[in-house]
Amino acid sequence: MKKLIIGSLMLLSGMAACQQKQSSDTKVKNQKNKMLDIYKQVKTYNYNPWYEVAYSSDACGYEILINDIPLHRYFLFSTANQQTLQINDHILSSGKQNITIRMFPPQLSDKSWSPTLTDAAKFSIKIQHRQAGGPIESAKQVFEFTAPHKPGTDHFLASGQKYYEFKGAFEAEVPYKLEGWGNSKDLSKENQQDLLKEAVEAYNSFRDVLIQKDVDVYAALMYDKETELAKAYYWATPEDSGQRWNEMKGNMLEKREILPLKDFKMVLYAGGKVLALQPTSEMYKDFLSAIHAQTADDDIQVSFFLHKKAGSDKLTPIR
Repeated sequence: MKKLIIGSLMLLSGMAACQQKQSSDTKVKNQKNKMLDIYKQVKTYNYNPWYEVAYSSDACGYEILINDIPLHRYFLFSTANQQTLQINDHILSSGKQNITIRMFPPQLSDKSWSPTLTDAAKFSIKIQHRQAGGPIESAKQVFEFTAPHKPGTDHFLASGQKYYEFKGAFEAEVPYKLEGWGNSKDLSKENQQDLLKEAVEAYNSFRDVLIQKDVDVYAALMYDKETELAKAYYWATPEDSGQRWNEMKGNMLEKREILPLKDFKMVLYAGGKVLALQPTSEMYKDFLSAIHAQTADDDIQVSFFLHKKAGSDKLTPIR
């Protein structure tokens, strides 16, 4: 069984901090207080939209990207009834947003893989927005896509092919503005071997924090990322910040084994501005990150994407 840690796309600011544990009680208290005060930076508006994707699939693997940042992927044998995911943290500001849908050959019931997409492949998705916390019935749709059929049949148009991709766009109006990866460096222009070495070092430094269960360093590393999430989702109350703190602490202290990096590749997103190390093994091919952990019952994905801020030569995670 696989489990994704909610909110585990870590923002790592200052890798040097990974090497030094904050031992002072004052520093610990101040760090916790900073996290609990994030709500003070959040504005709310007359209309606080939640943008969401609602999708379903059958007989195929799939991947969804918003603005060329992966939102979700799944390749294993299953049928997905309608699922809903919020995407505000993928939308940096109002205007045109891009969506990419990729479909892949399915895993079969005997755990083998079909070599190509099949006639039975289905995928549909819509994007909608509603007032934060409002009823789903009030959502207004801004985009819809359904995998096409061959003319005159109910067979998938790309049946027999190894891959299918659709690119589209939708308009979003959001009241906030996030820095995100908007001004990040184009990593595709750098020496890729050197970049890979930097990325492995960054991932391993973060693994050390997870292994040591250092809640205080972990909180410091997550601060900027948590601030952007709070702004994107209008977490504007003390209770919101308190809940995030408790979730973060619980995830860190959970009994689990952080597995070593192995069998991975480097992938660039967002026009080369965002980097990830992703598994290449069949078992974990739907994970977005090469860092994962195991408990007695679950495989846990710990995903984060790296970037270099404008004016910086250091890789730091962005989501």
